Amino acid sequence: MELSVLMVEDDDFTRKTVKSALVGQGINVIFDTSNVKDAIEYAKTNVANVAVLDYNLGKGPNGIDLANQLRIIQPNIAIVLLTAFLDPAQLDKRVAELPAGSRYLIKHSVTKIDVLIDEIEEAINSAPKPE
Repeated sequence: MELSVLMVEDDDFTRKTVKSALVGQGINVIFDTSNVKDAIEYAKTNVANVAVLDYNLGKGPNGIDLANQLRIIQPNIAIVLLTAFLDPAQLDKRVAELPAGSRYLIKHSVTKIDVLIDEIEEAINSAPKPE
């Protein structure tokens, strides 16, 4: 299966760096944006295997909100939530609201792109399967 990634990260440098690293490993980043609205609109007409989402997306909906919206639009999409918070409890109690099979990854733990790729693969393996 060829991986297709939808990526949402509000920090331009981080988004471009992660996208470049994923593309360098042969992963197809089909859409990247800093904007929740653009990601939702894109997902309505384009299918991705996995969404790589930042938790803190600035004002408005956060990564958990977006993850839940994407799972409604694409029930089988795998989700990896990236955050700078070392402890999920620091985010808020809503970490438990991530869709089933979602993965949570602390940005500081990504010392090599392989760490993110491993989490993407785990997310795909644990995402709901098509019926």
